[in-house]
Amino acid sequence: MRLELENLEDGKGSFAHTYRPDELDLMDERVKLNQPASVTGRIRTSGSEVRVSGKIDARVEVECDRCLKAVELPVKAQFGLQYITEQEYESSDKAELSPEEMGVSIFDGVAIDVDEIVREQILLEVPDRTLCREDCKGICSTCGIDLNTATCNCQSSEIDPRWAALKKFQNGSS
Repeated sequence: MRLELENLEDGKGSFAHTYRPDELDLMDERVKLNQPASVTGRIRTSGSEVRVSGKIDARVEVECDRCLKAVELPVKAQFGLQYITEQEYESSDKAELSPEEMGVSIFDGVAIDVDEIVREQILLEVPDRTLCREDCKGICSTCGIDLNTATCNCQSSEIDPRWAALKKFQNGSS
């Protein structure tokens, strides 16, 4: 969804959209929408600067990092973004960006891409590491069985080479 600046009344407007799960490509293979996601917000222009604010409500599915089971996570994000044109950015003669300017994005001067905002905000809300439960045991590295639902009979005789010296020490002292 694109917000065309020329269609704004007095430089202000509001927007709302509900994305179907197949409508928004999150561009991250580990995260997918499994229910419709909604975004509502406001847009305001002031000279060559555009401010966009709003909120997103979605549910995503990610894999547990230990056992690979699907985990559903709620995503509720609020955002406030500032955009300037590329010409405005290039005309700025500052050598360094201030902390306030770190949140400024560049746009084409014609429209704001809401899909990109929603994609970015959803991915920012998804944790880097996800567990289906705190005590998840994961999967056996030898046979691949889910250790949360069954026990395997694999013999763990393989020793991590970083600990091999300690194993020799333990065997020598007994």
